Amino acid sequence: MKKFMYTVSGVSLVLMFVFFGLTAGTEKRIFLTFGITALTVCYHFTIRLAVGNIADLFKFNCRLKWFAPLPFEENLYKKLRVRRWKEYLPTYDEELYSLKSNSLIDVASETCRSEAVHEINILASLAAMLFAVLFDNFWVFCITSVLGAAVDLAFVIVQRYNRPRLLRVCGRKK
Repeated sequence: MKKFMYTVSGVSLVLMFVFFGLTAGTEKRIFLTFGITALTVCYHFTIRLAVGNIADLFKFNCRLKWFAPLPFEENLYKKLRVRRWKEYLPTYDEELYSLKSNSLIDVASETCRSEAVHEINILASLAAMLFAVLFDNFWVFCITSVLGAAVDLAFVIVQRYNRPRLLRVCGRKK
């Protein structure tokens, strides 16, 4: 998944410059549309990579109150049937979640790092609507921002669903 994200980010950056260049050279609106699309894709992938790389510099404590389950969460996750669909979400780096090479507490801490990254990404996704000011195309940026935030929210849900289970098993092993 990591290689895919870097590739999409790079390709969309190149396409953005190509299409904006074609827009300036030909003044055809279709190239502007393609340029805006490439800009949006580039922004969403690049910001996610940047936030993740910055988060790698910090240690996350899975015992902090921010990462503790809230009273309503267990029922919410049952209603959302998280257990059924969580396995279908891609993992950025599967090695970070491997119980063969990491302890339970390390994996639980990784769920905190991942949750924080996706929560910041939700804010960054919604901030992308500010591009509408430059390009006067609010609905394109609104739709992609909300969809991007929804995808990140799914990852937050999975991290918050899995962490209490990991910590329970960790507590039993002690």
